[in-house]
Amino acid sequence: MIKKRNLDPSLVQWIMTQTGLGPGIGEIFYVAPASSSTSQFRTQLQSMGVKDESIYTLPSLAYADMVAYRNDVMLIAPGAYAETAEIAWSKAFCHAIGLGGNNAQAGDYSEAGVVIYTETANVGSTLTVTGPYSQFHNMAVENNYSDADNLTAVTINTYGTSWKNVGFHGHMAATQNTTAAAASLYIGGSGMYPLIEDCQIGQDVWGTRSGANSGVMRFSASTGRPNGATIRNCKLLSRSVTASCALVAVPAAQCIGRSWLFENCHFSNFYDETTLLTQVFYTVTGTQKFTIQLKNCSAAGYDEWQTGDFNVVVADMPITGTGGGLMRAPTAQVGA
Repeated sequence: MIKKRNLDPSLVQWIMTQTGLGPGIGEIFYVAPASSSTSQFRTQLQSMGVKDESIYTLPSLAYADMVAYRNDVMLIAPGAYAETAEIAWSKAFCHAIGLGGNNAQAGDYSEAGVVIYTETANVGSTLTVTGPYSQFHNMAVENNYSDADNLTAVTINTYGTSWKNVGFHGHMAATQNTTAAAASLYIGGSGMYPLIEDCQIGQDVWGTRSGANSGVMRFSASTGRPNGATIRNCKLLSRSVTASCALVAVPAAQCIGRSWLFENCHFSNFYDETTLLTQVFYTVTGTQKFTIQLKNCSAAGYDEWQTGDFNVVVADMPITGTGGGLMRAPTAQVGA
């Protein structure tokens, strides 16, 4: 049973296992849809002794009552949560965990595991994180409105955040797909050393991108040089037939810093079996060399990792010309 402060030893242990936090965990804030034939999570929480005032209907409402620097934790039951304004997550050491398991990052709100989304105009970023050392696990975040001002699902603009089994979904609607500044994940000028693991950045289902030199991941500031990221075991996905659509966009020389490590990541564009887009990474002239470091990565649907030989993107994969890690049909004999 859930006891005083909604924290019994098994719940504390589970949260510690998920997050790596120590035993000094703050308050717990539950989010659950209204009870229905397809959602019994609120009823179950109530039967376990969680008070009604501790169960919120939206993540934004739960977040408003969280306290910074206390390791408060939001637990979000499966459901699709429609937000009408940006969630400005500015409180340090405040965390959110989806309760739908670790495969919630791919689906949209119509097939929701745990999905936070907006269909409201002029919401530039569904979730903007400026609270350092916040963690997010087991959910998808989406921005789905056909407007040039609806730019991204998530913006990371602080240091030390962690993301595990999270889906970042932008480019869901027509105008977003034609907007070069639109993306699924923005990295702001203060987005220092995020840890992003087992996540999906972008999607290849709900729209065809055409914005030249755009990316599903975009460094959004003109200055700041955010540095020190680890992006591990992630998929970066896109759907486009426009040659100049990249997956990662660095549109200004000062908007990225050193040591952006992509480890065991896969970069993929889907359209047809014949179309190869030009490059995975779009970086402007003058970007610092050796900034983007690929370790054991692969790509499909692209002709090169980067067309300009600036040494901005470097890799450890076995490479012949521009082909290291770039997937092609395996037509040759084994060992040939």
